[in-house]
Amino acid sequence: MTQYEAIGRRHSVRRFQMTAIDPHIMKQINCFIQTLAPLHPQAAYRIAVVEAYNTQKHVFKGMFLAQAPYYLVLSAKDHPFAAVNAGYVMEQLVLYLVSKGFATCYLGDAKSKPDLDQYQPMIVVAFGKAAATAVKKPASRKKLTELVNQPPVAQQNARKIIEAARIAPSAFNLQPWRFMPQDGKIHVFMKKESLMQTKRMKELTLLDMGIAMCHMALAAEELWLDWRLSREDTSNEPIWKGCQYVATLYYEIKSF
Repeated sequence: MTQYEAIGRRHSVRRFQMTAIDPHIMKQINCFIQTLAPLHPQAAYRIAVVEAYNTQKHVFKGMFLAQAPYYLVLSAKDHPFAAVNAGYVMEQLVLYLVSKGFATCYLGDAKSKPDLDQYQPMIVVAFGKAAATAVKKPASRKKLTELVNQPPVAQQNARKIIEAARIAPSAFNLQPWRFMPQDGKIHVFMKKESLMQTKRMKELTLLDMGIAMCHMALAAEELWLDWRLSREDTSNEPIWKGCQYVATLYYEIKSF
C-alpha cells in the first residue's frame, strides 16, 4: 500500500494492542522520520517516539486521549508557518504507518512538556496495532460542492487532488479547507477564525490545513504531475469572502 492509497484507508483508532513493535520495524520507522519533506524548510521541528507499552497510565494530560503503546510527539520552534508545517509533516508519517498496517489517532488536546532549545509541542499522534475491538466508523465529510468556489470541477486532475484533501482528518471534523481551482493551479483557503476560537483551536486549524495540503501533494504525485506548493504574490493574492488565503498548488504534466 502506498501513502496515497493510505489516504482512503486511514481512520482514527482509539483502542490499541499494548504490545511492543519489532525492533527492526521500529528502526525502519525512525529512518523514515529522517526522510520527511517539510512544507516550510525554515520552520524547524523535531519528532520524538515515546514508548508506553509497559505502562497502564496515560502518558499525557488532556481530554479525548487514547492509551496506546507508542506516541509521536512533534515539537517546533516558533515560526509563522510552524503549525501548517507540523500538519504537513506529521500526516506523511501517519500515512506511512497506515500503509504498513498500523493504526493511528491524532490527539489534539494531549499536553506534553516543552522540548529543549525552545521547541514547543505541537501535536501528538498515538499509534500501534489496533485492538480486535477497534471498529471503523464511517467518516462524515462535506461534499465537494461545499468546498469549491465554482463547482463542478471539470478538470480531472484538479478534482482528484481536491478529493484527496476533502477526506483529510481535522480537529472536531470542522474541515476548514476551501478550494479555488484554476488552469494548472488550485488556490487553498481556510475558513476565517471565529472570535470565540482559543489559541489552541487556531493552531489546530492551521495543522489541519497542513494535513490537507499533504494529501494534495500525494495526489499530485500519484497523478504523475510536477507540482509545487507556494504562495501567490501579495498583489496577486486570490480572494474568497469569509476565507483566508493559505497557499497555491501549481501542477503540470511531467515531461520525460
